[in-house]
Amino acid sequence: MIRPTSCILLILAAAAGGALFHISFEVSELDDRLGNLNRDIRSDREAIHVLRAEWSFLNQPDRLEELARRHLDLQPVSGTQLTGAGTLPVRPDDAQPENTLHDDPTGLGRAIDLHAGAPRVKPAAPVRPAVLPVVSAPVQRADVSRSLDDVLREIVETGPSSVRAGAQ
Repeated sequence: MIRPTSCILLILAAAAGGALFHISFEVSELDDRLGNLNRDIRSDREAIHVLRAEWSFLNQPDRLEELARRHLDLQPVSGTQLTGAGTLPVRPDDAQPENTLHDDPTGLGRAIDLHAGAPRVKPAAPVRPAVLPVVSAPVQRADVSRSLDDVLREIVETGPSSVRAGAQ
């Protein structure tokens, strides 16, 4: 006759064997899955390498220049397309933007003043607002050829008092 402890040990050995078989089966499935993932990673890396090579080929400056010449109707910039700062219209004083909250003209919401919560700091020296001369006469073609340096030199030579007088 079989003793009860031998019977219990036999059942435990069978359960341990079954558990070992189940775990080894799961490990082999996970190993297969790991092999598939490594193959997928390798093929993705090769595809990325090929795509980078294609990208560098497609972005060659000579090739892009040839395609732009062939398919786009672009011309080089000519000197007549450039203009000086004297041709820019001057904004009148009443059209200056305010630094406060105002209703949004689009109706999407209110504009936010980013400096609203910031502490007010007194400036070290009083700052005089810059007064720009108001252009009342239409700009002549001769003004187009003036450079920004000429315009600035003219403003500096006339002085701030004549600029303020001209604006009023």
